[in-house]
Amino acid sequence: MDVMANVKSDEQLAEEYFDLYMAIRQTLREGKMELSDAEAYLAYKEKLLTEGAKKITQKMIYEIK
Repeated sequence: MDVMANVKSDEQLAEEYFDLYMAIRQTLREGKMELSDAEAYLAYKEKLLTEGAKKITQKMIYEIK
């Protein structure tokens, strides 16, 4: 049986995590989510990132103005 895996690049993973981070940040501002829930979900999603994606994501978050 042939199985084709959809492998994403570090940049794609970082972009998806960053988009999620920004969405959760907005949701927190609007008061629609508890901080503890946001932290738990982001921690879970961060564990799914590769080391390269984590570094890219950290840089993207650091550069938010």
